Amino acid sequence: MKLYLMRHGDYVAEDVRHGNPLSEKGQTDVSLLADFLNERRLPVSRIVHSEKLRAQQTANLIAKGFFCDKAPEEIPGLNPADEVATLAEQINDWEEDVVIVGHLPFLGRLTGLLVVHNESKEIVSFQTGTIVCLEKVENTRWIINWVLGPGLFRIDG
Repeated sequence: MKLYLMRHGDYVAEDVRHGNPLSEKGQTDVSLLADFLNERRLPVSRIVHSEKLRAQQTANLIAKGFFCDKAPEEIPGLNPADEVATLAEQINDWEEDVVIVGHLPFLGRLTGLLVVHNESKEIVSFQTGTIVCLEKVENTRWIINWVLGPGLFRIDG
């Protein structure tokens, strides 16, 4: 089983009134990443995101990079300060590949808990627009398969 953890794309931080939407850069970065992933034909059963607008927009854009029969869906428990242990237990029971679009510090803590069993260990730098592929190699043991950041696909650097 593979678990794809993605931090939302770059967003307009000063636009709180409109829910901090993705910036043009964020939209471009995530779209370029989706184009790259689409060529790999990665199937997933679900794409889930937090309630925040920037995560929803990122999920809708990155969905074009995966083969999934379902539209991205909002689920509770993925906000920046939410605890990760309950979700980690649920993930260990999942059998199909899933994409989770969320935020820091949540994604960093979840990755630490799954990979090294310590949510306090930061083992991946989740810049905006970064996606990490974790792979379950035993019942509750995960490894980092690959990491892609938005800078890999930008022509202008």
